[in-house]
Amino acid sequence: MASNANQATLEQEVQTLRSYAAEYSQQFELLSQQLRFIESARAESLASIEALEALAAADGEVSTLLTLGGGVSVRATVADTKKMLVGIGAGVTVEKSTEETVSFLRDRITEMDASGKRLSESLGKLQSQMAAVEQRMQEIYASAQQQTR
Repeated sequence: MASNANQATLEQEVQTLRSYAAEYSQQFELLSQQLRFIESARAESLASIEALEALAAADGEVSTLLTLGGGVSVRATVADTKKMLVGIGAGVTVEKSTEETVSFLRDRITEMDASGKRLSESLGKLQSQMAAVEQRMQEIYASAQQQTR
């Protein structure tokens, strides 16, 4: 009877471990998506800085391609390369100088770097927890196989 009780306890532990594994897997995917989003936003900000610096170096009007979306672009002329419209959140847009805009984007990149670092650390912890769950399940299965021999 002790063997049956032990078997039931192990089965319950395996079920609990499977539940943890599924939860960790979902959390891992969510954090990975967030990290990919941050990396994409960071790359976009860096490209914007590069474009802003090119605009700032130009004198007068600048011809460019303006992306409308859906793979459609139009030729456009930027009349004022010294003032930019910057979305600062909550649907609010403000006018800033090119230098202020570059500084704003660099600050945003710094924040994204910090968030990315925190997410990477969380992903590392989750990987460790997932490995520990996997190792414990392997131990249980190995023990069960030895008992059936």
